[in-house]
Amino acid sequence: MFCNTDICKRCGACVAECPFEVVVPDAQGFPGLRRAARKMCIGCGHCVAVCPVGALTLPELPVTPGLAPADCPPLPASQRLAPERAELFLTSRRSVRTYRPEPLERAVLAGLLAVAAHAPSAHNRQPVRWVVSATPGRTRALAGMVVEHMAARGLFPGIQRHWAAGEDRVLRGAPHVAVATAPLDGLNPAEDCCAAAAYLELAAHARGLGACWAGFLMEAAREHPPLARALGVAPGHGVFAAIMLGKPRFRYRRVPLRRAPLVDWLE
Repeated sequence: MFCNTDICKRCGACVAECPFEVVVPDAQGFPGLRRAARKMCIGCGHCVAVCPVGALTLPELPVTPGLAPADCPPLPASQRLAPERAELFLTSRRSVRTYRPEPLERAVLAGLLAVAAHAPSAHNRQPVRWVVSATPGRTRALAGMVVEHMAARGLFPGIQRHWAAGEDRVLRGAPHVAVATAPLDGLNPAEDCCAAAAYLELAAHARGLGACWAGFLMEAAREHPPLARALGVAPGHGVFAAIMLGKPRFRYRRVPLRRAPLVDWLE
């Protein structure tokens, strides 16, 4: 770690924010890394992000090679969403199941995945690997393989009938599906993929795009080897989330009400 002692205020924020007590003050109160840093640092970047004057550079960052204040987009307080606006954004998210047929641009898909990369993961391992169908034709082919799996297992005859009639009730005609995989021997692969998928869904919502969890494909990918091969699931990886993506056919105009949350308060 490099600390610019000419501007460092020795406020202690970086020391307090380090989740594994890797950042410690020296005799003069300036931050530095203790000997175990290379082994224990998870590369969260908290120390660089929290510094009020941009005094820290962390070349030892294990996840991304090096991190300096200039590498980080600024986060001015004025950009924070008002609580009411944030709440409306979150509560207005819908699971979209009717899509327009045109595909999304590759740059748009890449931008959504870049946001999803900021989802929390166990020990900041960032293990999620995405498989994304780039064209509507490829997406429909995947849906067809799910139907084949259903037919072989005698599952969901109604969905099979709709498919035979030309209607996709598996991926709902979405032009794309993004499948999140992670190493089976990771710390928390299911939780990591679910968090990333939730971020992906919200990123789509922020752009006015539609998204919905693709549960049928998830289940089939775990049980139907031809589908797993078609997805190119890496050896030792499992499928833990899948999200349909596309332009919604209709615009939602209201926020449906929900039941009150079930809460047990511990006093």
